[in-house]
Amino acid sequence: MIGVCPRCRVGEVLAILRLPHTWTNASGGRVRGVSDVLLCARCDADDPVIRHFPAHGAVRPPDADRLARDLRRWIDQARPPKPDENALKAEAEAWHRGDL
Repeated sequence: MIGVCPRCRVGEVLAILRLPHTWTNASGGRVRGVSDVLLCARCDADDPVIRHFPAHGAVRPPDADRLARDLRRWIDQARPPKPDENALKAEAEAWHRGDL
């Protein structure tokens, strides 16, 4: 098990995809970052990748191509989460107060 899902705080994280991305900050500079996109057994229960294991138990040679296609689709559709402006503001305020 990778860990408990931070979205639902209950489901098991089955996969983590690390996505590099960039954005433009307030002064116009490019900022590079990496975001994790999680595949959770509970949050993503309808995803074909998640549905594969209860149905098949393991990855067997006849199923490998299909699972690989489903994983590729998940990867291709994954997007980094948008920054939480409120969390950023709260962290900046905590830093200015000396709490960090």
